[in-house]
Amino acid sequence: MNRKTTIVCSAPDLASMNIKENLLAMHDWDREGDVYESDRARIVEVDKLHIFCDHIDSELERRGLPTDMIIFASKHKSDSSKRLFSAHFTGNVGDAKFGGNPRELAPAAPQLLRPVLHSMRDLAMDADTGYDVSMESTHHGPTALAVPSIYIEIGSTEAEWVDPGAGRIAASAILDLDLNLDTILDSKLDLNLDPNSNCDPDEAERTSGYPVAVGFGGGHYAHRQTKLIFETEITFGHNFPKYQLDNLDDGLIRDALLKSNADFAYFDRKSMNAAQRNRISAVIEDLGYEVMRERAIREQFGL
Repeated sequence: MNRKTTIVCSAPDLASMNIKENLLAMHDWDREGDVYESDRARIVEVDKLHIFCDHIDSELERRGLPTDMIIFASKHKSDSSKRLFSAHFTGNVGDAKFGGNPRELAPAAPQLLRPVLHSMRDLAMDADTGYDVSMESTHHGPTALAVPSIYIEIGSTEAEWVDPGAGRIAASAILDLDLNLDTILDSKLDLNLDPNSNCDPDEAERTSGYPVAVGFGGGHYAHRQTKLIFETEITFGHNFPKYQLDNLDDGLIRDALLKSNADFAYFDRKSMNAAQRNRISAVIEDLGYEVMRERAIREQFGL
């Protein structure tokens, strides 16, 4: 079979099943057993939560379902009960309580993050749903993947997970993505380099498309980073909130830049202390990347 983008839906996840039902209703698919195929994508259902789907790309390859990109259709859970559409990448800065491996980041799909957030925002506003839309910081598993992936979520309680209108919006945003973009799928960076070695970003072929930042600082919902996605032409790869910064070592910073195909880094400076800014910026600059201030980003990439 052809290598396609794979939308992974989890049977125990109510929001995931809601999105799957809407994907099937909104598009023409050819069913082959428990797999649904279109010319650009396929839907695969798993019987466990997505966070425990390490090596699913290899498993799909063995099944004759090779993939270049994985979209995890999922729920978002929060005590705030906020009505929310969100998207994020996966990785663990510390231990692995919620899937994946400790201190490991999965390859990110930043070229999908921006358009899916824009689509969900526009659809939610048009339908007057009352849902907010936000990028989230990097968290949980799976981490052991060789292809880029992204989580696209409905939150934050069961009422939203089973909301058919929310399912339609998330499914529509997924279908709005050009799932066959070479600039998204053809990652040229070697993601398995020795983490102790230096990497000159000018010597590595990056994908084209939206300029990509790796973010440091802010909260879990990355308010300033989300505003930059909506108000400038950039997108984000991995992002680390302020409570994770002290756990970032040189190898994780390097992996975040490489596995995001990053062009530069961004600091939510007010949420970081001077020691954190100095330490992280020294690593970033040693790797050959620039830390861009918000004003410079808006001047260079403003809409």
